[in-house]
Amino acid sequence: MTIQELNTRQGWTLSQKIDHAVGTVEAFLSRTGKVPYVSFSGGKDSTVLLDIVRRFVDRDIKAVFCNTGNEYPEIFRFVRSTENVTIIRPGITVKEVIGKYGFPLISKEQAHGIRQAKTTKSEKLLSIRLHGTDKTRGYTSGKIADRWQYLIKQPFMVSEQCCECLKKRPFAKYNKQTGEVPILGIMAGESDLRKQQYIRRGGCNSFQNNHIASYPISIWTDADIWAYLRKFKVPYCELYDKGHTRTGCMFCGFGAHIEKISRFELLYDLHPKAYNVFMNYQNNGYTYREALRAIGVQLPDETPRLFTSKDFQTK
Repeated sequence: MTIQELNTRQGWTLSQKIDHAVGTVEAFLSRTGKVPYVSFSGGKDSTVLLDIVRRFVDRDIKAVFCNTGNEYPEIFRFVRSTENVTIIRPGITVKEVIGKYGFPLISKEQAHGIRQAKTTKSEKLLSIRLHGTDKTRGYTSGKIADRWQYLIKQPFMVSEQCCECLKKRPFAKYNKQTGEVPILGIMAGESDLRKQQYIRRGGCNSFQNNHIASYPISIWTDADIWAYLRKFKVPYCELYDKGHTRTGCMFCGFGAHIEKISRFELLYDLHPKAYNVFMNYQNNGYTYREALRAIGVQLPDETPRLFTSKDFQTK
């Protein structure tokens, strides 16, 4: 699998992509012979995936939703309104994760590097995080971007561990206890990391002993997702009609520094009590509010606004 092949597949028609997704799931079920489930977040991508699986493969395949305690109320209501959904929970709270590991800022890759740079005792690893490797080949890998290296010296921690603790571990535990295998609604185009993962897998299915999973909509785009929802008139979470383009964790700061309409504005307008709770979460005596200020995120209760998120809601 190459990036060129991925680009070609991403250019297929919606009908081709539906056929490919269905074939991917059928091949996965045939080869594994295990009980499958759809990893369901309540967002539009997993909503489309669940509809594809139940519409074209097996209407009785269940969904599994992880209630991290950090989902929007609208998401939780939508999940509860969906048939045949098993709900699991992590063994740690959002507040505990923040306090123990740090704030989710910038991106998963950058946060991972910053956490390692702040905690490692290895001079070699620290050098990689500060300067990168393979510079003789014209690029650096493993390096924290220059603009974010100042975060290494901040008194609070930055970390990617929230996803690990609140989502990955509960699902890993569920998989081990049940022997079931996941079908996930992850698209390769969402980040460079996911493109690399798709290429390393060699496609949409993984059959490695330590990683058995299916990613049937890897080659889809956001436009494909919306086209599918319209084509089949699939119900989706109301948040998308209230200005949201993403429905992940309410407190997540990954990518918040580059948004034109801040997710925190949307959260503040829709759920101000939850907003205030999250802003007061602490790591090493510093609040999430202070950490977001440190990376230049403007917060809605601190910045005068000409418009609110309600002005951008779908009518």
